[in-house]
Order: sequence, then structure tokens, then C-alpha cells
Amino acid sequence: MSVILVTGCSTGIGQETALHLARAGHDVYAAVRTPGNADELKEKIAAENLPVSIVALDLTKPETIDAAVAEVVTKGGRIDVLVANAGIGAGSSVEETPLETVREIFETNYFGNVSLFRAVTPHLRRQRSGNIVVVGSLAGRYVAGCHAHYSASKWAIEGLCEAMAQEMAEFGAHVSIIEPGCVATPMWTKVSPSDAPPLYPNNVARLMRFFEFGLRAPAMPSDVAVVIEEAITAERPKFRYPVGTDAVQVTSARESVSENEWMEFLCMQGDDFFDRWVELVGVDYYRD
Repeated sequence: MSVILVTGCSTGIGQETALHLARAGHDVYAAVRTPGNADELKEKIAAENLPVSIVALDLTKPETIDAAVAEVVTKGGRIDVLVANAGIGAGSSVEETPLETVREIFETNYFGNVSLFRAVTPHLRRQRSGNIVVVGSLAGRYVAGCHAHYSASKWAIEGLCEAMAQEMAEFGAHVSIIEPGCVATPMWTKVSPSDAPPLYPNNVARLMRFFEFGLRAPAMPSDVAVVIEEAITAERPKFRYPVGTDAVQVTSARESVSENEWMEFLCMQGDDFFDRWVELVGVDYYRD
């Protein structure tokens, strides 16, 4: 069985992944920003007597990343798998999003994960084996208006992972990126809509309707955990794993047309956009 570090385990995908992998017999280290506040995780570990150790790790504090990885290697003897799940979501249109919010998104979702990868890859390189599984997003393949900066951080991770996959392959290790669409997680309860009228009302309405449709039948954190396990245990892991009906439908639609056709479609307005969506995706997310 593998020694696995999973980040962002307080709730949602990270928590379910840590528990799922521990049930499969792996030695799991579940990283959270504040272990003292991880009561839900602790209760679930205790209820099933699972082999999960909680470690402190904050992606915005590189010293905690180094300490957490060192703790895993010291206690586990090695590190076989990193599941990089932790991240945040925020922002609106490019015009309306303050620069400090943009920086916060990238400090966590991009630079924080870069620090994490820099701490883990030396171990995989020396071992000449291992897996890095990154929880990205459908937003790393499909960008909606007024979702710019979160999506940009996920696109940046996509590019980073493409490079890192090549680098790790030289030493027998694998990199995969998981691309969930709408997932039923506590993240949705943390979204506070603005009281101010949007400057880009059509884009906001389309974005909200997309989420509303996806959350009618979302993927569950357990679905993502199963796919993460597949990426870890497969003899030849795939690079990209879309998770959820919406992720599969939208990525397939994007791949069915040229880049110019895709962007022309996204910039359509009103019924022209909705009609073209049905043609490409096969399901009416907006008028059903």
C-alpha cells in the first residue's frame, strides 16, 4: 500500500478522498490548515479507526508545506502519492475583481501548489516512482464570463501539470489532473452574492444558470475520490480525468470544434448562444 498526502481535507473532496484511500488500506496523511478545527474529519477517522494522520499545511505558508512533507516522509518512510486538492474560489468579472482578490486566488491555487510540488517532487525523483494527482476543474478547460480569475488559476495549473508530467516521466513517476464539474461540496455555502447590480448581467445570468443546472445532479465528493484512486492505481494513468456529466459533456463539446468556432460560440448572445449550446453539448442547460 502507498503512503499518500492529501491536501484540503477539512471538508468536501479532500476529506472524502482521504477517507476513501484509507479504507482501501493506504497510509494517508490528511492535510488541513488548522488541525484544531478539523473536528468533522477527526470524528470520521475515529468512527472507522482508519489509518489517517492529520498534518498542518497552509498553501499560502511555504514553511508549513515543507514541514508537512517532512513529517510524512519521517513517519511514513517515504511519500508515494500526492493528491493536491486544496484551493479556493472567488472573483467576478475582470473589471470588478480587486487585485488583492486576484492575488489571493493565485497565491493559493497556483503559487501554493507550486511550493507543494517543489517539496514533493525531489522524493519521487529519488525514488524513481510515484504519482501526483492534482484536483483541477472543468474551469481549467471551459471558461465562462465573470469566472475569469478562478478559471485562469486552473488553466495555469493545467499548463504546469503538462510540463511536470514530462519532467516526472523521466524518473518513472506520473502526473494526472482531475477535472470535476459541479460537485456537491460545502464550497457552495461559502459563496456570498453581491448586493450591487452586475456590470455584465448576461454573463452573470449565464454563469449562475450553468451552476444551477449542474447542481441538479452534481457529482459527489465520493465520485471524485473513486476517480482519484483510479489515477493512483492504474498501470498507465491517464493525464486528464473529467468527473461528472457536465464535465464530460462540455469538454467533449469543446473538442468537437475549432478554437475559433468555440470562441465565436461563447461570445454569442441570447437565443443564438442557447441554441448553439444545445447543438454542441446536446443538452439545454439554460432553458430547461
